[in-house]
Amino acid sequence: MDAETHDDKVKRLLDEAESYCAAQGTQLTQLRRLVLETLIASSGPVKAYDLIDTLRERGHRLTPATVYRILEFFLHNGLVHRVNALNAFVACSDGHMVAHNPLIVVCPGCQTTTEINDEGLYTSIFTRLGALGFEIKDGTVEVRGVCRKCAKDGTA
Repeated sequence: MDAETHDDKVKRLLDEAESYCAAQGTQLTQLRRLVLETLIASSGPVKAYDLIDTLRERGHRLTPATVYRILEFFLHNGLVHRVNALNAFVACSDGHMVAHNPLIVVCPGCQTTTEINDEGLYTSIFTRLGALGFEIKDGTVEVRGVCRKCAKDGTA
């Protein structure tokens, strides 16, 4: 089987998001689709105001309030994840389109992220944290880790 191209991945994830929204009784409106497409097509996490700037460069004027409402919709529906370490957002890379709790690895050098979905690992982390008396407030776990490229280049 051929490797999925970037454009094919963007289209597949958008189609999955549209199907998921329809199944939930919501809509992937034109604006939501535009924002999600921009997030999926980006090379890494995107800050909300950078997203606004990118869309403005493409001829779309969206207010911060509108973009934040769209991002909250996506977060609520598991279509994107907030990367707190970067104060940014990244499209769900696995196309789950259901609520799940990923582990996100963030490279401090190039700021790329990798989403890991491993229920056993997630359960182990949260079971241990619970045993230590921590009440979990956010289901996403973020870990800083230097990617191969930055490790090779010595940039992180």
